[in-house]
Amino acid sequence: MLGFTPRLSWAADAAAMADDGHQWLARWLAAFNDARASTYVDFVHAHVPSLVPYLDDDLGLREASGGFVLLGSEPTGPGEIAARLRDRRWDRFSRVVLSIGKDRIDDLSFQGAQPPADFRVRRLAERDAIDGLRLKLRTEAADGRFSGTVLVAKGKTILFREAYGDRSVAPSRKVTPTTRFCVGSMGKMFTAVCVLQLIQQGRLRLTDTIASLLPAYPDTPLARQVTVQHLLTHSGGTGDFFGPDYDAHQAELRTPSDFIRLFGKRNPVFPPGSRWGYSNFGFILLGAIVEQVTGATWDAYMDAHVFRAAGMTSTSPRASKEGTAQPFTGATQTGLKPLPFYTGLPAGGGYSTIDDLHRFGMALRGMRLLDADRLDLLTRARIPAGSAQWSLGLRVGTRNGATYYGHGGSAPGVNGDFAIYPGSGYQTVVLSNRGHPHAANVADYIGARLPS
Repeated sequence: MLGFTPRLSWAADAAAMADDGHQWLARWLAAFNDARASTYVDFVHAHVPSLVPYLDDDLGLREASGGFVLLGSEPTGPGEIAARLRDRRWDRFSRVVLSIGKDRIDDLSFQGAQPPADFRVRRLAERDAIDGLRLKLRTEAADGRFSGTVLVAKGKTILFREAYGDRSVAPSRKVTPTTRFCVGSMGKMFTAVCVLQLIQQGRLRLTDTIASLLPAYPDTPLARQVTVQHLLTHSGGTGDFFGPDYDAHQAELRTPSDFIRLFGKRNPVFPPGSRWGYSNFGFILLGAIVEQVTGATWDAYMDAHVFRAAGMTSTSPRASKEGTAQPFTGATQTGLKPLPFYTGLPAGGGYSTIDDLHRFGMALRGMRLLDADRLDLLTRARIPAGSAQWSLGLRVGTRNGATYYGHGGSAPGVNGDFAIYPGSGYQTVVLSNRGHPHAANVADYIGARLPS
């Protein structure tokens, strides 16, 4: 009896915790799906205080998804429950994990999830896919859930080029196809091309280390071990720079050298080359390397050798006074909050248009920016990266079985997606002045339906 009673108690406790987790999951989901955005705001303030700093992100996700459908849930540990969800309005699936504390949710995290094995999207004839995209976007825009620009091309032929919504909170400033949007981390594509051009010219090697290229960089294990290839593939363990130090010194961080002065003494967050770990700081270092090798600032080199070479006349690191969409966050029902314009860095944050990004894709495929060998380095998968793979600068993934290469971009009030499907020749570009996954949903939708 002495050994038996505790086991009953443990089982009862586990069952009670599981019931508690399911109840909190149901309450959270009901608040997230409520027609009034203020219901979710109130719920988070009252029951998930750790999420308060990220409310704008959650409100944007709520707006983009149209709410979630619960597909299933299960306890995954003491005081923890995981749920499988699907967007009400798009093809996106998610996994959310709730950590349950005393009378509240201690933590909540979103993760992307693969579609269930029985989920299928039927590919359509080209015209039917384009007509379906147009109807979908007009519906989303009319209901206030999407603002941005979308382009679909096959080679140089543009099949779809439309604009939706507002450039800012002021509804009189409508988006047009030529509106410039912040591209977020999509700017890493341009930095990668710059680096591969220098490799093509023999001025850099993939095996060169940070220490050998940047004499002023602090003498650290990171500098001695991390190579150009590690930086391009996000496998150097160079980590991120966002956090308290960045927030405290943001006004001072304007050049790659500024970032190195503040963050250059760090050690690798994992052994270089051991795995993939997305790194904004790594691409800041690539910008510094471009400056050291060429003697020009990273943005001047990029303008001359990428933007002008590709005919990208509307792309630059900074917003223009007119014709640039202002990022905003939060759900329409709670009022839109404008954000300051971001300044571009080698890690992203510049501005472009759907037409310029189409030109960039055409210049890549036409080998006007890189020769065949270096284009292969840029577009061929090298390293596993979550649900996709990574090349020397790009994400290589699949949508409904069709392989693409490209890059996304995301920040508060910013979301974009650039994809080239080498098998079919299609290219899709989506830019939005609302946060993730407003553009990603559109890119996934059309990428899954165009002929493969």
